[in-house]
Amino acid sequence: MASVEGSDVQIQPPAAPVLDVRAERRRRRRELLRALVRSKTFVVGAVILAFWVLDAIFWRAIVPHDPLAVGPVDTLKAPGGAHWFGTDNLGRDVFSRVLAGAATVLVIAPAATALGLVGGTAVGLVTGFYRGWVDDVVSRIVDAFLALPLIVIAVLVLASLGRDTRNIVLVIGIIFTPLIGRTVRSAVLVEREREYVAAARLRGERGIRIMVWEILPNITGPIMVEATVRLAYAIFTAATLSFLGLGLQDPSPDWGLQIANGRAYMQVAWWMVIFPAAALATLVVGVNLVADGLKRVVEE
Repeated sequence: MASVEGSDVQIQPPAAPVLDVRAERRRRRRELLRALVRSKTFVVGAVILAFWVLDAIFWRAIVPHDPLAVGPVDTLKAPGGAHWFGTDNLGRDVFSRVLAGAATVLVIAPAATALGLVGGTAVGLVTGFYRGWVDDVVSRIVDAFLALPLIVIAVLVLASLGRDTRNIVLVIGIIFTPLIGRTVRSAVLVEREREYVAAARLRGERGIRIMVWEILPNITGPIMVEATVRLAYAIFTAATLSFLGLGLQDPSPDWGLQIANGRAYMQVAWWMVIFPAAALATLVVGVNLVADGLKRVVEE
């Protein structure tokens, strides 16, 4: 420190450079992307997922037959040249119905996951940041909700509201909200003790701003992992509800519904069950591989 003679004015040393937070976050995202590209697990899962997403978008251009068209003279035909995956009990082409079925599941599952992610992130941020009575009240409500079998909740709600796509998305999203909330809350509990949160409080920033602009960007990794894991569960849950008769109804090509309809013909037309089940399994495996690869990269 130096002073000017005859004056009380003091010259301060230059301030330390301020860290560009946005640049740092961009750097982290680039590193994450490079690590994901190097992950064989993630790449394989992404390829499988991309295949079904493209199919869900363009299935109308690639199906050889109308998936809803019945053919009384073509019922229960085995897989062959005209019908690669055979036909069902109404003469509908199973191959075309499997391709078309991806569209329904890849509308319901991502929408339900997004709904649960928004609700769960909000719940996790509030309970993890404020703690105290807010955390106690919300956590007890969540515990009471999770004490009930989730499939029973879904059955009761869908039986009351109806079985359309909107209600299925709503039910699955509500079921996922407390599950995602717990994961987010755990991450927030760690971040709220960091120095940057204390500095934000000293600057007089409000709680909502600290949660959204300070904490949330630093827990995107765990949230992304949780989202991919819940997406796989959402796919399976939607298929399960259709299998139980609580999801989409005939003549929808929904995979769960195809499996349910094919049970009675398993001895004479195994293809009615095997092919939609295989499609469902590959999609769930692909999403799980993406989730596993993402989790490994985030935790490194």
